[in-house]
Amino acid sequence: MWIPDSIYKRLPALYAVAGAALLPAFGLNGPSVVSAAMLVAAGALTALWRYKHRSAAEAEATPTPKDEWAQRRERRLEEARLRGY
Repeated sequence: MWIPDSIYKRLPALYAVAGAALLPAFGLNGPSVVSAAMLVAAGALTALWRYKHRSAAEAEATPTPKDEWAQRRERRLEEARLRGY
């Protein structure tokens, strides 16, 4: 299933708005309150999961000082090999 990016980015907010719109549309009866709560919870969970996923991806993308030193060492060794040392 493919969703356009413009809709995908707004999906958590759309869930919450749909949940909030259920209450005035159907009143405060059991099924509408449960449905509204589930939609709001879905929006909150979707936003939370996206935040955690993006934070984890950013943390993995940031090299540690040890990784930076290893990359520099590899570059120095490669340059030395190219010079014939």
